[in-house]
Order: sequence, then C-alpha cells, then structure tokens
Amino acid sequence: MAQYLDLAARRLFKVESRRELPDIINFYDVRSSWRDYRQEILEHLSSPHCGPNRVEIIEHPKDPISVRPLARFDIRDRLTYESLVAEASATVDPLISESVFSYRANRSQVHSVNDWLEWRSQARKILASAPNLMMARTDVASFYENIDIDVLKLDLAKAGINDLLLGQLYHFLQRFQQQSQAWGLPQGSSASGALSNVYLLPLDEFIRQSGVKHVRYSDDTYLFADSWERLRSALTGANQALRARRLTISAKKTEILDRAAALDHLDDYTRDQISYLYYRGAPHARRLLHDLFGNAADHQPVKERDVKFSLTRFRRKRDDTAIHWALENLKEMHYLSDQLLRYIESLPRYRDDLANALESLAIDFPLADYPYLERNLLHSALRKQINSKILKDYAWNVLRDKNRSNYPREFSARYIGRYSDMADGPLLRMQYEGESSEPVQRATLIALYECHYLPPRILENLSKSTSDLRWTARYLLRNPLIPLPA
Repeated sequence: MAQYLDLAARRLFKVESRRELPDIINFYDVRSSWRDYRQEILEHLSSPHCGPNRVEIIEHPKDPISVRPLARFDIRDRLTYESLVAEASATVDPLISESVFSYRANRSQVHSVNDWLEWRSQARKILASAPNLMMARTDVASFYENIDIDVLKLDLAKAGINDLLLGQLYHFLQRFQQQSQAWGLPQGSSASGALSNVYLLPLDEFIRQSGVKHVRYSDDTYLFADSWERLRSALTGANQALRARRLTISAKKTEILDRAAALDHLDDYTRDQISYLYYRGAPHARRLLHDLFGNAADHQPVKERDVKFSLTRFRRKRDDTAIHWALENLKEMHYLSDQLLRYIESLPRYRDDLANALESLAIDFPLADYPYLERNLLHSALRKQINSKILKDYAWNVLRDKNRSNYPREFSARYIGRYSDMADGPLLRMQYEGESSEPVQRATLIALYECHYLPPRILENLSKSTSDLRWTARYLLRNPLIPLPA
C-alpha cells in the first residue's frame, strides 16, 4: 500500500492542490511532517474500516444556474481514498478498453487536458478513416451521483480485487454517503473517475459487440457507424445496458450527427491554427484569436470553451484584448471567475482595476449564494497581495457567518491574517476559541500566526494533542514563511 499512498501524495501535492479545491497553504503543514504523517496514514490504511470522518459538499458551478456537488474530505481521508483506488486501479486498469481515454492508472495526472485532446483526436481519426461514417454523441445523466456502490462492489470483486481492499473501499463509500447530502461516488477526486471506468465496462463491451466503433472520456461517448439506423440502434441498446446499471442516457446531450455536422463538432482547426501561429509568433495570430474571442463572447449563451481557450492565450501573451469584458463580467460569468481573475492578474498594469472590481463585488452583490465566486474573490486578493480595508471588512463578515460554507470562511481567515491590523489579533483569537469547524480552526490558527498574535503555548499544546490540528501546530512552531495559495 505504501507505493499507492506515495502516488496519491504526489498527485495531491503537485497537481490536485491547484485544481478545483485548492488549499489555503498548499498543504505545507502536511508536507513538512510527511514522514510521520505518512506512517500514521499507513497504519490507518491497515484497518478494514477506514471511512471518512468528515465530508463537506462544495457546490461547484457548471454554468450560470446548475452546480455539481464536489466532495471535500480532510487531507487524511482524501489520501486514504485515493490510495485505495490507486491500488484497485493497478488490477482493473488492464481490463479497461483502449477506447477509454480518461482516468488511467500509473500517471502523475489521471485527469488531464492532454488525455481529453487525445480522445477528440482519436474521434477525428475514426471519422476520417471511412467516407461514409456518421457520429453519435451521448453522455450519462448525473453520472457520478447515480452509480450504485453495491453494484460497483460486485464489479470490483469480479475484477479480482482482494477482499480486504474491496471491504475498505465499500466501507469508505458507505460512510461518504452517510455523512453527506450526496450519493454515488465522491466528485472532485480523480480517484472516482477510475472507479467509474469499472462501472462502465459493460457499456464499452456492449458497444464493441454491436460492431460500432466508439471512444469514451469519462461518460462522454462518441459512436461511429455508416448509417443513422445503426447509430440509433446502438444508442438504444446502450441505454438498455445503462439502465441495467441504474443509469440513463442524457436526452439533452444525445444526438446523431451527419458527417458534416460531426466534422464541425470535432473541428479544432481554428484553435489548432491559432495555437500554431502563436507559437511561431505570426503577426496575424492576435487578430484570429481576437475574432475567436469576440464571436464566443457575443454568442448567446457564451461559448465557454472558446472563451477559456482565448483567455489562456491572452494570459500567456499579456494581451489585454479581453480585459474590460473580464472585469465587467465577473458576476455574470461567476462560473468562469477563476479563469477570468487569473487572466486579469496576468496584466500588472490593471492591478488597480482588479482591486476596484473585487471591492465592487464585495459591496454591491450578495455573494452568500455564490460561494465559488466568493472564494475566488478572496483567493485572487491573496495571490495579488491586494490589501484593502473593504475586502478585510467583507472577510470578517464571511468568517463570522457560520451558516456559510467552510471554504470561503477559510480563505477569509487567511486574508485577515495576511493583512491584519493591531485589533485583528484579539478578534481572531476570540473567533478561534468559539469556532467548531476544524478546517476553519486551522485557517484561523494560521491567521493568528501571520498576524503575530499566537502564543507559543497554544501551538505546543496542540502539537502534542491527538487533533488533526497538531500537524499545523508543528509546522507553525518552525516559524515558516507561509506560502500564498496557488
């Protein structure tokens, strides 16, 4: 198990900490005591009952209205889950079809843009292999939430997972469902994607037996055949295979495309051309990218993929083409706020505009219903070291509101500690002593340290306790320079 724990730790510390659920100090408290922490987790992993102690569901926006429930575990439970799945993946991954491009074992990243691009590239190659091919596209409605863990347990047993590991995984998933308002597999961890591949093995096999070629990335699937009827028949059979797994095809995202429409759907020519020209430094690359962004931003609804593509290139080139649009649309495009803010941050001359935009958001909008935007607001202010009385007052309101999600409260504490005045230390101490949430306690402890109002005896006592805060206390006793969140 040690090798799988080490793999999970590398993924968490080097890759996952910069994804959807970043940590306020990039897990440096755990990293600094990794030898001891590692031994404790290995002992924990030797138990047949190693389910999560605490689960927080983060409502992560998919678009202006809908969200997906990301499961946020504490660090120990997250490493436990990903270690268990990594060990299981070593057995089941060889059973997964080569038509599947997502969540494969033995990679530093098991969910990467490169794999997604390879999936799309392979789809184009299949379509180009014969002039009479058409394509269907489909995915599964609410996929992770509807995975039945009892059925998954049977699948893993059939795949050859040993009884101890099988029992540990099943117990973990049971506890996850008992301790949260979510069900199925935890979202937000790449480990769940590896298990979902096992769950869709019957779908892949049914499509193969039907004589229809397909490629799949997670539950997003492209099928290829030489007639509309063959594709319809394959989709009908695939839906039956999914219903046997208590899943169903998403009607909204299922369609059969003729060859021209399929080529148009898969066509990345414009983006590929822009990427190449930017790499070569061609003078008209900026105009092409400007046109792509303008069309995407003016489209209703906004073409999210083209906007993200454009912002990435603008950011790399310090190109301010989209700056005013980004500043004006932070609230409207709250589900893209991370990409928008990182783009604005890449343009130092607009730092004052960024500060004004963040203050306006804090003053003008009730952000309690937008926790993702609220967290990103504070995260951006920390990254760019924007010291604002308005933002600090706002952070205090968030930190004191125990009805809010823990996540923005943690970033609020970090912001207050970073830009504290004389009176903030005693108020943070009072907040720490009355706080019941351990993640927020951890953040407030770090804030007390940064504002130089943390008596050594608190850290010394905590460092000898059985609380998970002991790792943070031991880290702070070394008088570190606390890193900004990535």
